[in-house]
Amino acid sequence: MKRLLLTLIICVVFLTSCLPPAQELESLAVVNTRGVDRLDNGDIETTLLVYRFDQQSPQNYAAVSGVGKTLKGARETASNNINFRASPGQINTEVYGYETAEHGILHFMNGLVRDAKVSDTMNLAISTETAKDVLDENISTNLDIGNFLESLINQEVDEGRLPNASLYTFSSTYGTTGHDPVLPLLETKNGRPNLIGIGYFQKDRLVDSGGMTEATILNITKEDIKNTPLEITVPVEPFVESIYHPDGSDLSELTVELTIVKGKSKTKVIDLNQPHFEVNTKIRADINETSIILAFTNEKILHRLENELEKKINSIFNQILEKSKENLIDPIGFGRYYRINRPSGKLTDEEWKEILPDIKVDFNTNIDIENYGTIM
Repeated sequence: MKRLLLTLIICVVFLTSCLPPAQELESLAVVNTRGVDRLDNGDIETTLLVYRFDQQSPQNYAAVSGVGKTLKGARETASNNINFRASPGQINTEVYGYETAEHGILHFMNGLVRDAKVSDTMNLAISTETAKDVLDENISTNLDIGNFLESLINQEVDEGRLPNASLYTFSSTYGTTGHDPVLPLLETKNGRPNLIGIGYFQKDRLVDSGGMTEATILNITKEDIKNTPLEITVPVEPFVESIYHPDGSDLSELTVELTIVKGKSKTKVIDLNQPHFEVNTKIRADINETSIILAFTNEKILHRLENELEKKINSIFNQILEKSKENLIDPIGFGRYYRINRPSGKLTDEEWKEILPDIKVDFNTNIDIENYGTIM
């Protein structure tokens, strides 16, 4: 019995000595947001927004930058600037500069995917300028930019205005033949970042971009959306007899602010031999506001507006298709439907790039306006 007890004590002492040294919380700087830029000489510059548990400092977050040959090396350099050890375990958002994203971001994502401490739900985004410009500039406004960015992106995704921006969604789309990912596009205005649209990727390389309306229309092909705000501009000519416009300003366009009560889309393959697809979209919506006062004196005006909105949304779908053909990208994912319906069930990215410029797509949108008031 004594021998057994002695053996247990030795094991406990031995195993305890194998534990990694404990790190005091006060010595850590927890990385909340990371910006990544590739410099002209090929080095990597990372900008970290970190939370510090320093009782001596009045502000518990800071921005630090470091340069290295690798992301980890750049992070270590940044840590040296604050005398805290930067822990990447709580990154909620990663931002890539525009030029960096144009050269591809897979190299930077590999470390995130392999790190078990990094959540698959963390958001990815790109900026029209460098990531450092977006993250550093805003610290001067005393804005907690890390939490601000996370809330901003999550809110737009939850409302359906943006496609999902998580690391998991980007990675899974990247790995799907006949489908390419998109990410939110940021731009700094008045000292803080704003979402201005989406960036289109050919696998991991940024190749084009679009505005927020385009992002919402694209998102309808990816998931059912509910209670989603959408601003659409249509020609004013069909409504000249029904508008009230006493100030005489520009009458060339009518902008309508809608809430999409429910929107969904279904894609079908019509012909595999001459690749032909059909995208049928149904939208139930309420009108919140119009840029010009519009009197719905009869149902013809309402149906005329529904018709103009349907034509506009179809034209936006066609814009996305033209970008797809021009850049050999597939953000809607027609290649998936093509592959699934093929007898062999097989398709390579190279094959799809040869087929994509010649595909035909019919976009059919049906809008039902449920609430509009009597006079807008």
